[in-house]
Amino acid sequence: MKVIKRDGRQVEFNKQKIINAIELAMERTNDGVNHDIALNIANKVAHDAEQMKSISVEQIQDMVEQRLMASSKKDAAKEFITYRSERTRVRELDKQLYKEADKILNCENVTNDNANIDQYSFSGKEERISDMVHKSYASNKLFTDRVRKAWEQHYIYIHDLNKYAIGEHNCLFADVARLLKNGFSTRNGDVRGANSVSTAFQLVAVIFQCQSQVQFGGVASAHIDTDIAPYVRKSFIKHYKNGMKYISGYSNEAINDVISHGFDISNP
Repeated sequence: MKVIKRDGRQVEFNKQKIINAIELAMERTNDGVNHDIALNIANKVAHDAEQMKSISVEQIQDMVEQRLMASSKKDAAKEFITYRSERTRVRELDKQLYKEADKILNCENVTNDNANIDQYSFSGKEERISDMVHKSYASNKLFTDRVRKAWEQHYIYIHDLNKYAIGEHNCLFADVARLLKNGFSTRNGDVRGANSVSTAFQLVAVIFQCQSQVQFGGVASAHIDTDIAPYVRKSFIKHYKNGMKYISGYSNEAINDVISHGFDISNP
């Protein structure tokens, strides 16, 4: 007796595969595995299948479902049906992915939705297929059923879904004030906090560069002016002291006194 696979191939009927599938469903229940019941159902399915010259995989699974539902293992039947449904969904998803990949490779659905990517180029095709796989993985592996349904029905929109599965940050404001004050660590070492406006701006560049290497999307500061302001003051005081000392001949005590009174130099 031949079994017709889903891709059209014909293989020999194998009763052990039926037993394995039934026992796998039983393992997911609280009752555990009953080998005698699994063997009995497999024998009955084999007997029914022998009446046909050939039988499909789907027909065999239908028989298993019916026999399980008629047995004392109703919970195992539900598990078998659930698993079968999930596998069907995955197969259909794979088929859809292949279809979409064919369209991308053959440039049949060029949308030009990103002006930075030439969808006819090698890298453009590669990028679009990668995005498609990432989106599929996220929606089918990481979403709850409720979220997936809402997304499919367009009740919600998930920004940068093609990077969702990677789990890195996206488009964030760096805490520049804290990093400039306390310093920070990179993969190559530690960086001390800033003591001048020039150093502060150099560290801002380093912060943005380091952060961009561990995320996707933009990196920015929500208030770079107030973040940098303390270091503008530090540099101003430093240069002010030098100017007062070497140009006007003020003593350090006088200079510090002027600074402490808000730079009022009307009465030095």
